[in-house]
Amino acid sequence: MSCYESIQRNTPRVSRREGFTLVELLVVIAISGLLVGLLLPAVQAARGAARRAQCQSNVKQLGLAALNFESAHGRFPSGGWGYQWQGFADVSSPAGQPGSWTFSLLPFLEQANLHGLGGYHEAVAQRDAAIRERTGAAAPVYSCPSRRSGGEFKFDPGCPSCSRPIGVLEPLTETARCDYAANVGDGAPDLDDLASWPLNYWGPESVAEARRLKRSGRFPRPPRDWTGVSWLGVGVRLAAITDGTSSTFMFGEKYVMQDAYFSGTDWGDNEPLYGGFNNDNHRSAHPRWPLMQDTAGEMSIGSFGSAHSSGVNFSMADGSVHTIVYMIDSRVYRRLGNRRDGQSVEVPQ
Repeated sequence: MSCYESIQRNTPRVSRREGFTLVELLVVIAISGLLVGLLLPAVQAARGAARRAQCQSNVKQLGLAALNFESAHGRFPSGGWGYQWQGFADVSSPAGQPGSWTFSLLPFLEQANLHGLGGYHEAVAQRDAAIRERTGAAAPVYSCPSRRSGGEFKFDPGCPSCSRPIGVLEPLTETARCDYAANVGDGAPDLDDLASWPLNYWGPESVAEARRLKRSGRFPRPPRDWTGVSWLGVGVRLAAITDGTSSTFMFGEKYVMQDAYFSGTDWGDNEPLYGGFNNDNHRSAHPRWPLMQDTAGEMSIGSFGSAHSSGVNFSMADGSVHTIVYMIDSRVYRRLGNRRDGQSVEVPQ
């Protein structure tokens, strides 16, 4: 054995170090936290953009469905008869459809089965069960993902009459809701004048009464400042939009109090999705009801609005979709809500 081999055998081997020192571990944790901190805003922004895009798609589908409805019926869908009424597919009346545009558009949104639930002339118990099924079912297109899903939400506990629509035996406790509204125009609704803004108009007591009221000319008529596309029992013809379909609002997101998304305590968001004319499904472009971003504790039952920070998504009467910023000039905004003021304007980009 050589002297070198003897030294090599007798020299203790240094063991290979495994793992990290505390300092190295802290550095890795710090770098990971920094990367997560940088990545999180980007992820949130991407999610927000996806929700806005889905909301824009919803508004687009509503606009196209309304145009298809107009092609089939010669007019856009009406606002229905009043908030106590639900849509009934088997009702044919001079006063039109009892349910609002939310009900009338269902066949044009691939929801014909939902549209057919609960006939007015069905047996009472059968009708009650079907209406309960429909009021709890939200077509996905009616829900903005930035605000809430399409599930069932509570009625306003301070409005017991809201929970007992015509056609049901016992009051409902929950209902699906809509995050969008039709344009009633740029009129100034008077909360004390039911002919101007019938927030408290239940509607006729029966189909027979609706027919009598319509034939005798006593069914509530639209006010003179109704300049939009939908009203109580009335929908406009395409030819009546004289300012141009690309310059007139059809549908838009509606304002809802941020802390009342699920409670039903916002009076503009407390009734069934498929109910008749009300501020739950119609909004105004009058300066009294400015465009608003959802805010906690502030009720504005006539305003269009949104949960998005960028603005409110609208579909125009030609089916195009635009995001209108909250700081839009009030004169331009009002003209976009009026179909016939002779002041056609371009949608701000």
